[in-house]
Amino acid sequence: MTMKFRPTYRNIWGISFPIIIAGIGETIVDITDTIFLAHYGVTELAAVGLADAIYGVALFLSLGLVDGIQITIGRRAGQDQPEEIGRVFNQGLYLLSLVSIVLILVILFVVPVGTRAVFSSLNVHDAVNSYLHITAYALLFQSFNLAYSAFYIGISKTRVLIGATAVLATSNILLDYILIFGNFGLPEMGIEGAAVASITAEIAAFLFLTRDILVKGYARQYGLLQFSRWSNAYAVKLSRISLPVSMEALVETVKWFLFFLIIEQLGENTLASATIIYSCYALFLMPIDSFAETVCTMVSNLIGQQRIPQLKLLIRRTIKLSYMVIAPLLLFSLFLPDLVLSIFTPDEKIIDTSFNSLYVVILVSLLAVPSFTYYAAVFGTGDTPTILLIQIIMTVCTIGIAYYFGLYLGLALEYIWLAEMAGWLVCLVLSWYWFKSERWKKLEI
Repeated sequence: MTMKFRPTYRNIWGISFPIIIAGIGETIVDITDTIFLAHYGVTELAAVGLADAIYGVALFLSLGLVDGIQITIGRRAGQDQPEEIGRVFNQGLYLLSLVSIVLILVILFVVPVGTRAVFSSLNVHDAVNSYLHITAYALLFQSFNLAYSAFYIGISKTRVLIGATAVLATSNILLDYILIFGNFGLPEMGIEGAAVASITAEIAAFLFLTRDILVKGYARQYGLLQFSRWSNAYAVKLSRISLPVSMEALVETVKWFLFFLIIEQLGENTLASATIIYSCYALFLMPIDSFAETVCTMVSNLIGQQRIPQLKLLIRRTIKLSYMVIAPLLLFSLFLPDLVLSIFTPDEKIIDTSFNSLYVVILVSLLAVPSFTYYAAVFGTGDTPTILLIQIIMTVCTIGIAYYFGLYLGLALEYIWLAEMAGWLVCLVLSWYWFKSERWKKLEI
């Protein structure tokens, strides 16, 4: 039977902790690439940040579909309709397959033309496309893995994500070590080795989760992986919810691409420093994002149960738990910044230029907690057009300030990172106001 969620600290933590671990796994894949490539070459280190940003842009439609699947499954779980959960999941996989194939083709044949036109460094251009021509195929498997995660989060059974994370991270770390440097007699592949490691890790996680679905009987209980004919009704319903989310994901990933593109104009060393700071920032945001995932789905679950008065309690308790989890990480980074940065690169010059930027993203992370939580609450109501609007305003603010500080005033990297703080402040004000207005009560999913 599906779980009707109650917003106790124990339930919030019980669902969020495995999501945090799963987020660590995906973050480890990116950070491991950064760490190993930092020891391989400055060009490769600079390129991987841009390549990940482009990959994120290509993932935008899949992310939107997955969030639509997750919101809908959460609502059906609250309404205790297991058969509908299976139908939503299966039709979602159809859509994810189509979208992934199209975007793989875009990465292979369209992206190289665009990067040659906008990158100032030919070496960075070649390294970025060498990475993307391999890791593009990971889009399909990562999309399926995200769909599995949406299912588990939607039914409040997230513990399996810990095992999947262990498989993902272990595979990536081991293969990065072997393939980037050519250890154990294998050829030295450099940035292409990082790409092979990433796609292999996603495939391993996909096989692990598929086995769990079958062994635990979820396929039978919910009708998962029992594919019926294409349903226009479900496709339209999911698309209606997901399209604004996909556009929101596109806007967010374009934001990071433009952010790094602005920094790329300042030189390879500055770009390398920004890549390291972004990896630190991703670590700080990872538990915040995981709690936000819980809020998003459980807001939908509580609305399905007609328990709307408990939404504010859910938000307050989630914010408290988020601060409790990230406080030790932020304090450690604040008092031992040299140790944190040395994990990512041995280059003393890059470390020296990164201290102030690290302090800025620590401050930004504190503001991100309430901002992300309220943003996720609006997400969970199913009011996805409003989510898109908030993201657009947030992105315009962030990129505008980054451009002004970086390219117009010529300020140092830490001032460019301040633009992210302004974006989160805009997000908090708009999300809090819209959620408090309760206009989302008129929506039906």
